[in-house]
Amino acid sequence: MDVNEIEKNIEDFWKKDKTFEKSMKKNKGKDPYVFYDGPPFATGMPHYGHILGSVTKDIFGRYHTMQGKFVRRVWGWDCHGLPIENIAEKGLGINSKDEIEKMGIAKFNQYCRSKVMGYVDAWKETISRVGRWVDMDNSYKTMDNEYIESVWWAFKQLYEKGYIYKGEKILMYCPRCATPLAKAEIAMDNSYKTVKDETVVVKFKLKKEDAYALAWTTTPWTLPSNLALTVNPKLKYVYIKDKKYGETYLLGKDTVERYYKDKEEYEIVKEVLGSKLEGLEYEPLFDYFKNEENAFKILLADFVNAEDGTGIVHTAPAFGEDDYAVCQKYGIKLIQPVDEKGKFTKEVKDFAGEFIHDTNRKIIDFLKLQKKVAVIRKMDHEYPFCYRCDTKLMYRAIPAWFVDIQKIKPKLLKISQKINWYPEFLRAGRVKYTIETAPDWNISRNRYWAAALPIWMNEDGEIIVIGSVEELKKYAKKMPKREIDLHKDYLDEVVLEKDGKQYRRVPEVFDCWFESGAMTFAQFHYPFENKEEFEKSFPSQFVAEYIAQTRTWFYYMMVLSAILFDDMPFENVVTTGTILAEDGEKMSKSKNNFTDPLLLIDKYGVDALRLYLIGSPVMNAEDLRFSDKGVDEVYKKVMLILYNTLNFYESYGINKISVPKTDNLMDLWILSRTEEFGKNFTNNLDKYDTVRASFEIKRFVDDLSTWYVRLSRDRFNKEEKEAKQTLGYVLDRFSKVVAPVIPFASEHIYQTLNDKKGSVHLEEYPEFSEKKIDKHLLEGMEEIRNVVSEALKIRDRERVSLKWPLSKVTIKVKDPLKLKQYEEILLQELNVKSVVMKKGEKIEVEFDLKMNKELESEGYSRELARKVQAERKNRGMTKDQTIKMEIYADEEMVEMLEMQKEFLKERVNASKLSMTSDKEPKDSLDCTIKNKRISVVFS
Repeated sequence: MDVNEIEKNIEDFWKKDKTFEKSMKKNKGKDPYVFYDGPPFATGMPHYGHILGSVTKDIFGRYHTMQGKFVRRVWGWDCHGLPIENIAEKGLGINSKDEIEKMGIAKFNQYCRSKVMGYVDAWKETISRVGRWVDMDNSYKTMDNEYIESVWWAFKQLYEKGYIYKGEKILMYCPRCATPLAKAEIAMDNSYKTVKDETVVVKFKLKKEDAYALAWTTTPWTLPSNLALTVNPKLKYVYIKDKKYGETYLLGKDTVERYYKDKEEYEIVKEVLGSKLEGLEYEPLFDYFKNEENAFKILLADFVNAEDGTGIVHTAPAFGEDDYAVCQKYGIKLIQPVDEKGKFTKEVKDFAGEFIHDTNRKIIDFLKLQKKVAVIRKMDHEYPFCYRCDTKLMYRAIPAWFVDIQKIKPKLLKISQKINWYPEFLRAGRVKYTIETAPDWNISRNRYWAAALPIWMNEDGEIIVIGSVEELKKYAKKMPKREIDLHKDYLDEVVLEKDGKQYRRVPEVFDCWFESGAMTFAQFHYPFENKEEFEKSFPSQFVAEYIAQTRTWFYYMMVLSAILFDDMPFENVVTTGTILAEDGEKMSKSKNNFTDPLLLIDKYGVDALRLYLIGSPVMNAEDLRFSDKGVDEVYKKVMLILYNTLNFYESYGINKISVPKTDNLMDLWILSRTEEFGKNFTNNLDKYDTVRASFEIKRFVDDLSTWYVRLSRDRFNKEEKEAKQTLGYVLDRFSKVVAPVIPFASEHIYQTLNDKKGSVHLEEYPEFSEKKIDKHLLEGMEEIRNVVSEALKIRDRERVSLKWPLSKVTIKVKDPLKLKQYEEILLQELNVKSVVMKKGEKIEVEFDLKMNKELESEGYSRELARKVQAERKNRGMTKDQTIKMEIYADEEMVEMLEMQKEFLKERVNASKLSMTSDKEPKDSLDCTIKNKRISVVFS
């Protein structure tokens, strides 16, 4: 059976039949179930993370559609920011901002625009193949004027409400891209790397004492900018006399043993509390900024600890958030001797024009010559890199535009706690912590391909904030004579005029996360169009993305919604973990550490992949080491069993699907079990718990195949209509229940049962009633299965094959009377002639292992029938084909098999059966059993 071919045929059917469109049309005008689709970049091929997100979104879209809700599913594309710009730079052979401006921003942006949709066809193919139903042809794009205009409206609203300000703060900064980045951007894709750097403990000469303060740094390039040293007021510090060098050093008491192995190497001269060191002056390490006011003193701050280094922190206000804050407190001005390309300015005369990360060793050597270095050590430590160009980042003081998060934080916390987060622990954990510790949001970038900030400024520093295209036209004195484009290259030429003063646009563009956070309304071009449609869709019922988005997309949507609409943007969130390669590393094409998703789907089918993903720990926001073996296991233990069960039913001819009328115990059990499964599965999807929902599928498929079908096989062979009717009804009902999760298999089952008529995805979702669940029957069957399981262990321990019948089994259980109705199952499953049940505290099983001629005869006959059946299958024979069979064995075996002659004829479908102890012919089938030679010829 080729599952991949089955799925592709179904995919073709959906396209030709326009099944997705029909499902949307069917529910048009009904109660909405609103789902927000976070826009991805089309800058590369979709990977397993994208597939996981799409599968999660697809499940709940299908589920609520089948429940009669109208679920709008429109795709969106992220179009702006560094991902696109880096692709453009590589394509154009550009390596710096200077080169971009030299070639022209308009030309650069036009090239970016041409690359935005580079992988759209590949995305469409993959998204379709994974079974996701979504409208990609009418997608919204963050680069469209309509979308940007809504972003402008939002920005002006924030400005007028007093949430926007311009300030200078210490931000993560990429010297290659020459733009600030948000910490959340770096954290979300774990853009930290372990690097081996030379770290240094530097000696700072105290002015009024014959001693040196020791400070440790992992970034020697920041030392030329040193303006202070900082200690913790509550920590203890010591002056120690180094016996080898004869010098006195000041450092944290708890850090001394980090630098001295033997107490005989030093002597403690004095101990002092950190608070007593405040204001102590020292000589500048370099003379570049020796005249700075209030500088070169010891400061106090709580951020200093003794866990690393010396307990004394070298402080350069332009290159650290804590450094900047403490220097501001003590009236030390910020100095910035590094330009936007990450090179030292002329003030740092010894290293002017050099890239900061290339100067670490040079600075250490420079200080060594002046005997200002105490210790040099190479060490591994975590360092942030640009998530797009892979350049080492830095902290840098940058003027930027901010949203005042502190002002909205109480409301943001309140809103976030109203949302149903799945998994639930995120609400009081990561989500709450993210908001509580959130800095003000830097929303500006010093780049090119992005929505332009709608701020125009005159020479006096007065500004106009524009909130719409009409408003832009109202104030415009000069506009390019081409179609309006709300990007930097167009708007930088636009001059506004108000009260006789001219205004020019500020150079910055929007952080693309502001655009993404605005998708709740910007996708509708609100408030300029579709006002009613947006208001009906806000807040949404559902969003889903991976866990890093708690710091980014989810967070930014909450910020904008809280300020603009005083409400949460969504009611339910499914947050997944991160998919890693099997070795625990990030999936990487260059490392070749994962199988191409489409190749894996070709091998196992997409339903197996979907079920593997949504049933894994990744759905509980944990990392998943993706394993091909895991998909293979789901394929073999669930999907193949399910398809084989359908094939089994098909082989006996298909009845018209209807509610079965039966009093058979196994039928009643599987019907009740189906109701229980449907109820549990639905409850789990209602709770957005796909892990338990997926477990329910696996458990039910096992119950259906390995218990119901296997124990009912003889009834099917006898063409019992109740058995066929029951299995058909169960498969049909099952196909509708699981359609949202395994859409291809469910469609195949449904169409097979209903003679290719219609689609299961256009059916109403089944309802389930507690009244239809016979709990006593389910509990009883569960206990019987436990009895069987225990008994089979004992047979295995006694090395008595299940193929060989035994005369009796004695079973102890708590309530023998309750289990009496299941005796036939025990006889069949344990292959015994009689069952004796007794009362006991726990399950105990004892077999009568004595053999007699009748039992042996039956055992040999069953084994022989099994071997002949296997040979019939090898020869491609159908069940209804009869054979003529001759058996050759010794006299004793012939006599034994004669006792089971009628059973053998029936079991192998033989019209004629003869047995003889004559010499066997040459071309006979060897059916040796327990070292007893039995040969068979049949035709």
